[in-house]
Amino acid sequence: MAKYILTITEMARLKNITSETLRHYDRIGLLKPDFVSESGIRSYSIRQYEKLGTILELKQMGLSLKEIQDYMENRNFQKSMELLKKYQKRFEAKLDDQIRLNEIMKQKLSFLDRLSELPSMETVFEQHFPKRYMVTFGKPSGDREEHAMAFTRLENCLHENMPILASDRIGVFSDVSILTPGEELVDAIPMILAPRAGADREYMKEIPEGDYVCMYYKNGTLEKYDPSFERVKSYIRKKGYRIDGMILQVYKLDVTLTNNREETVLELQVPVKRI
Repeated sequence: MAKYILTITEMARLKNITSETLRHYDRIGLLKPDFVSESGIRSYSIRQYEKLGTILELKQMGLSLKEIQDYMENRNFQKSMELLKKYQKRFEAKLDDQIRLNEIMKQKLSFLDRLSELPSMETVFEQHFPKRYMVTFGKPSGDREEHAMAFTRLENCLHENMPILASDRIGVFSDVSILTPGEELVDAIPMILAPRAGADREYMKEIPEGDYVCMYYKNGTLEKYDPSFERVKSYIRKKGYRIDGMILQVYKLDVTLTNNREETVLELQVPVKRI
């Protein structure tokens, strides 16, 4: 007679799992109780505690119950070594992914911290940008639904593990028509600023290094003229600049972070050269 006999409830409590989990393992033959009374009460020996621990560890490693069952029935030293090596590599890959995700999250939080340091709204300023890259299909989005679909597809081209939440990377580029007063949407082209590595090269476009006249403004709309643009146009004229390339509109704070449209912030970036 075994010295220690555990009920289903006791065994489940020891491993912090549910009794139903043990019953499922029993039904599929993965871990059958050592003892079954005449009345059908099922109990475990203390030796099965270790086997259950192994099952739960293998499950945590990512093995399916079928894989665990095969391993438990046919295990030997060589097979155990091969299994551990295989899943150690998986752990390493997952760890690399987690490290990358952590770096992305730190970048996002750093960006959010800097939001409070932005220049005052509708204050025009100059900024020199190094060479940058974007992913874009090179076609105007047309209407709002196509606009949303374009950004969804562009995100997929980045092959990143996190959605582009809380970032200043989403926007459009267009010609000078964006600076012309009007209520209609202009033929602007959706884009996402991107690192050169890790994106589909087919859709990668270089943004040349250069000087830009910039301005932040609230409650604006991509692909649409905003009256505050007159400040930028006036600044460019007074400085004796000419527009030299495609104009960018980039969301700095959008609906991924706030339901209050009045809190949204966009940046206008106009490439310039002195005449």
